[in-house]
Amino acid sequence: MKKLILLLLFVTTSLNAQSWTLEKRKEAKQISTALSLTNSIRLNSSLEPLYLSYELNGLALSRLDSIEQKGFYQPSLDNTGELYYNTSKEFDNYFYNAIIGLVIPGKKDFTYKQITCELCKEVGFASRDIDGINWTMLVFDTLY
Repeated sequence: MKKLILLLLFVTTSLNAQSWTLEKRKEAKQISTALSLTNSIRLNSSLEPLYLSYELNGLALSRLDSIEQKGFYQPSLDNTGELYYNTSKEFDNYFYNAIIGLVIPGKKDFTYKQITCELCKEVGFASRDIDGINWTMLVFDTLY
């Protein structure tokens, strides 16, 4: 009986780990696609490509945690540049769609200016569902 319980526990843990790994691989591919689009936009402005920063990924995720806790977006006070995009629509790649939504000029073009920041070298991405709305956060190493 003990062996059966241990076996079931092992199988369940293994399946959960595999599921988590597949989800992370899918997210990494989605971020890579969004980063490629970002760098294509930057290339059209004769700018150097951005590099993905795992540190900035973590910072973007912590800022989404803050939104979830407070219930609203509050800009950070540090020297990083941050952009967010939220939508209730369903997409296969929220990161990619966020880049598209952020580069299309609206009343103000600060989001485009941040993406095409000359001094920026790194970017981080995070995405999370908060109360039925997908929030995607980009954090840049420098504010434009």
